[in-house]
Amino acid sequence: MNERKINQFICNQLVKAREEKGLTQKRVEESGVIKQSNLSKIENGAKNVSAAKLFILANFYQKPIEFFFKK
Repeated sequence: MNERKINQFICNQLVKAREEKGLTQKRVEESGVIKQSNLSKIENGAKNVSAAKLFILANFYQKPIEFFFKK
């Protein structure tokens, strides 16, 4: 798997994790975790997520970090 495909998989998993919690991007922003515009760019693959931000989002979504790397 190349870097582009890995990043796309992580993006898809972020969307899945957020939707499983029943959250909108706006609601995530209102929780103080990340700005909606940044989350949108990350979920759409326009911006890479940092390791630190992925860790924060994983905790917020109550997902193990492995969720974002395993199929």
